This record gives sequence, structure tokens and C-alpha cells, in this order.
Amino acid sequence: PLSCARPMDSSPAGESAAWQPFLAAPLDGGPVRVEPVVAEEPLEIRVRGAVFAVLLRTPGRERDLIAGFLAAERVIRGSEDLSAVEPCYDAERSAPAPHVWNASLAEGVAFDPRHARALTVGSACGLCGTRVLEDLRVGLPRTVAPTPDLGVSALREAFQELQRRQTLFSRTAGCHGAALVQADGSAWRLLDHAEDVGRHNATDKVLGARLLAGDYPLEQPTGLLVSGRVSYEIVQKAALAGVGAVAGVGMPTSLAVAAARACGLSLRGFVRDAGGLHYAPLHDEALL
Repeated sequence: PLSCARPMDSSPAGESAAWQPFLAAPLDGGPVRVEPVVAEEPLEIRVRGAVFAVLLRTPGRERDLIAGFLAAERVIRGSEDLSAVEPCYDAERSAPAPHVWNASLAEGVAFDPRHARALTVGSACGLCGTRVLEDLRVGLPRTVAPTPDLGVSALREAFQELQRRQTLFSRTAGCHGAALVQADGSAWRLLDHAEDVGRHNATDKVLGARLLAGDYPLEQPTGLLVSGRVSYEIVQKAALAGVGAVAGVGMPTSLAVAAARACGLSLRGFVRDAGGLHYAPLHDEALL
């Protein structure tokens, strides 16, 4: 039995490693060797003790991930809505449960457990379990703060810096990265970065960290970089957090472009050495 009735202390929850070693045999018939594989493990999120969702994620930064996820789900709007985010307690093991966490909401914050996700949220799908299409449209901001135009070379350099910091990807080649950037002179300065088997989880981690720091929606013009394609949930999470620009090394989806245009968010895709493509807003010539 697990207890989520009281906040836990700040002691470690015995979280799993971000990668695990496995034996792998090369297809060309070479010798079997040990290969690092990125970890993908479940995280059950409870809100006031009621099961809200199950994420498949890479262990680490659980508080940031949960805070960012709950903000994107519009359960909370800022750090003042949270009183604690802690692992539940496993009485049989007399230890925290690393895969079951509870978010305690501040007094007066409304929460309806019937709005819980119906399905497990997989590492490739940030919107799995959304019950109706209307859920995709509710709460999407109409406008976001514009982000300065520093040009494509600064954008490329920011992605190169993110790549240099993706140590888990360097080891496993099996995870995504996300970074928040702000203008610093003629360059982009990385505020924070995170890695996860799901790019939407990595996004939640960096945005959740800002929320827990009391900076949500973000006060300064900020951009979000993601290492893969840009799908709707990435744009949605960025817009709710007040991020004015999103860029990805992959292509955006049609719903992502439509959402970016609807809220005035600058969207770039396929950012490679050759530059990239600017999708939205079409009336704004500013790159990220």
C-alpha cells in the first residue's frame, strides 16, 4: 500500500539510472558487446492522492516534470498553486516509491479527478489520453510575447550548444533534448536544458523548473529548442508558458503550425547547417 496523505521530506526517492547496460550483437556478426540504452520507466502522477496520469519517461527531475505537466494540463497556473510534489510512501518497503508521486495543491485550488488522463502517456505521445478534440483548443493563449531576432547563425549556435550538453544522448543515442534560451547580446544564452526519452517530457522538465522557481509564465522573451520534430503539444506547452518562439531540428506538424499561427508564436523547423524553415507567424519576418 502507498500513502500520499502527507508530504515527504527531501530525501532521495531511490530513482533509477537514466540509462541501463544491455548486451547487443552487431548485425555484421561481430562480437557481442555491452551497449548503454536510455531508460524508459513509468511515472504515476497523483493529484491530492487521486491518480491523474501515467507518464513513460526517463528518470530524473521528477518535480520539474510533474510541475510542467500539470501546468500544461491546466491543473495549476503557477508555483503558488503547488504546496508539495513528493514521492508517495511504500509502507511495505518503508521507503519512498520512486515511480509514484503525488502533487499536493494549495488550499483553494480547484481540482476534479474526473479530468484525469484516460490512458498512459507514452514517450512518443504527449497527448495520449486526451478525451476530446476540444481539449486541444481550450486555454491556448491568443498572443505571446515576441522574441528578439538574432538571426539564423545564432540559432544554429544555440542548437550546437544544446547538442554539446546532451550527455545522455551522447552515451545512448536514444533520447531527446529541450532547452530554454534568452537573447544575450548577439547570441542565445541557454537558461536550462533537459533530456528525456520523450521530447514533450524534456520540455515539461525545463518549463516545470521555471514554474517551481516562480517564473511562470516566463517574464522575459524566451525561446524553446527541441531536438526532434515540433508537434502540437510542444507549441501548446510553450505558449502556455509565455515562450514566444519554438525551433526544432525536425519538421513541424500541421497542427503545430496552425497552433503557432493562432497564438502568434514564431515557429522554425528543420534547423540544420543550411538554416531552416520559418512557418509562423507568416506576417512576421523575425526568425527565432
